[in-house]
Amino acid sequence: MPNRTLLICAGIGLLVIGAMVGGGLFASRGAHLELQGSLRKTRVAALSPTRTVVVLDFRASNPADYPFVVKTIEVEVTLADGRKEIGQFVPEVDAKSLFPALPALGDKLAVSIGTGEKIGKKQTVERMAAASFNLPEADLEARKGVLLRLRDVDGPVSELR
Repeated sequence: MPNRTLLICAGIGLLVIGAMVGGGLFASRGAHLELQGSLRKTRVAALSPTRTVVVLDFRASNPADYPFVVKTIEVEVTLADGRKEIGQFVPEVDAKSLFPALPALGDKLAVSIGTGEKIGKKQTVERMAAASFNLPEADLEARKGVLLRLRDVDGPVSELR
C-alpha cells in the first residue's frame, strides 16, 4: 500500500496539471477562427436553358477574437445523383443587375459578400452570395444540398449549410 504522503503529492500534482490544461484552453478560447451561421434562403433562376444562377442569403457570426478576412467564396451544390458542382461566383457589381433582369429571384435582400471583406471579431453579418452553374434549372431545383464555403486569408475555411 502506497504511503499517505505519496498519494497526497500525486493528487496535488494532478490538480496542478489539470488547472494548467484548463487555463490554457480558457486562454485560447477566442483564437479559433471559424464562422458560425446558416443559409437563410436559397433562390434559383434560369439564365438560359443550360445556365442557372443560385442566390444564397445567409447570416454569419465570427466568435473569434480576430477578424475573418474573406479570401475566396465558393457555392457548391450536391445534385440529385450525388455529383458535386462548384459554381462561378457572381460579384456584387453583377448581382445588382441580376435581380432586375430575373424577377423570379424576388428582391435583393442583402449586399453580396466579397473578397477582402472583413467580418470583425464578435461580429454578425447578413450577406448574400450568388453563383452561376452550367446546369439546367431543373437540376438545381432537384438538388440534395447546397454549401457556402468561405476561406480566410490565413487559411481557415468555414462552411455554411
